[in-house]
Amino acid sequence: MELLQRIQRWYTINCNGDWEHSYGISITNIDNPGWKVNIDLNETCIKNVSFDYPIIERTPTNWVGYSVKEAVFRGSGGPENLTEILIYFLDTFLPAHIDPDCTIELHLPVRGYENRLWLKAEGKMLSESTIEVCNIADTNRFSYEWGTDADLNLFSELGNSLSELGTDYLIGDHVEPYVYQAADNILRTFLVAPVKR
Repeated sequence: MELLQRIQRWYTINCNGDWEHSYGISITNIDNPGWKVNIDLNETCIKNVSFDYPIIERTPTNWVGYSVKEAVFRGSGGPENLTEILIYFLDTFLPAHIDPDCTIELHLPVRGYENRLWLKAEGKMLSESTIEVCNIADTNRFSYEWGTDADLNLFSELGNSLSELGTDYLIGDHVEPYVYQAADNILRTFLVAPVKR
């Protein structure tokens, strides 16, 4: 997977309808010349860590430095070091600091109602792009998301047969989720697993 796709996946995995309104990623240039990258870690599955800003200076234009303060990963570098900063975040920092006890809300497609109904689940982050399903909601309770107001009517139509609905996903499955934005009158965004083929 290309580097920008991997950073996009990190952003996507954290979009849950709330996080993206307050947090995110910024990449800007600085006048040294060079780059500055800030990646918010608040409300993500990254352990609460903090470290100072050592600078690795190879030449006046080839240098990098990293820090984490106040739940923000900060990387800076020379004009040719943007790729190095992003690779450090994805390949070194991220794997070393994923909290194994943290879960992410995930929605699994309901068999027969794909792209209309999703069963709520939880997953553990394995990488910037992959979640492992670790808990699937009990179908006897109201534990679904829906795509549109019309899909919401399915709940009354299905009535007692809701408990018979299921998903093709199992605990332990690995998922590369995407963001779904519901097309109803209330703007809802949630993380969904793709339909299993």
